[in-house]
Amino acid sequence: MFWSAENAKSVSWKCGLVSNAIFWPISLLGMYADHLVAEKKSHLLERCKLQPRSHLSRKERMDLLLLALFNMVFVVFFICCPLYEFAWNRAYRSCRLTEHDDWMWLEEVFLKIPVHVAIAETWFYWTHRLLHYSTWLYRNVHFVHHRFKAPTAMACVYAHPLEFAIGNILPIWLGPIVTNAHPATCYRLWFPMAILGTCKGHCGYRILGHVDQHDDHHQFFNCNYGGLYLADYLLGTTKDIASKRTKNL
Repeated sequence: MFWSAENAKSVSWKCGLVSNAIFWPISLLGMYADHLVAEKKSHLLERCKLQPRSHLSRKERMDLLLLALFNMVFVVFFICCPLYEFAWNRAYRSCRLTEHDDWMWLEEVFLKIPVHVAIAETWFYWTHRLLHYSTWLYRNVHFVHHRFKAPTAMACVYAHPLEFAIGNILPIWLGPIVTNAHPATCYRLWFPMAILGTCKGHCGYRILGHVDQHDDHHQFFNCNYGGLYLADYLLGTTKDIASKRTKNL
């Protein structure tokens, strides 16, 4: 079985558990905020929402919840964790860092984390562009994620399971595999950072004056393909429409 190494099983499950522990409270809170805006019970939230006239129906909310649950539980724990742990173990065999090794925080935080960011941004940008470039892939795979033009935090995992595993979860794992990251770096820093970032990107709100440009991607489709928009900036695919739309709020 893929779970032959006890420490490997522990690391993968810890990453999955931490990701779920962060994702569900934030995404459910976002859905409740959307409900308050739809019912016109919070003027403040309505002012901060980037697309205040767009609301999910009850059926859409239920569909969103069910697919998010399937991806975050079944796909994460029973597909991604064992497969990517297996790949990591095969890549390093006995040289893989374990929780028994010292956590060299300077190397992990200032060298490995930036590599993780660069790999995740590159992988996500180009797989995302491919999903838009290919008519077949967009129609049969990526269109699921673009069901909602005004996304909410939970929509960050509302994707075809194939896209979710390869386009969303794999880039988070690739960095730690390439750098042979310490397990603590993965479940204490990197995975929490990644899930917080994608929830923020899909939340649909101006947070402390900051507007995430991914909202424009869901509304206009042909811009802002990356996660941090570094690749978009370098390749000329960035747009910042939402900030201009809300600058006077």
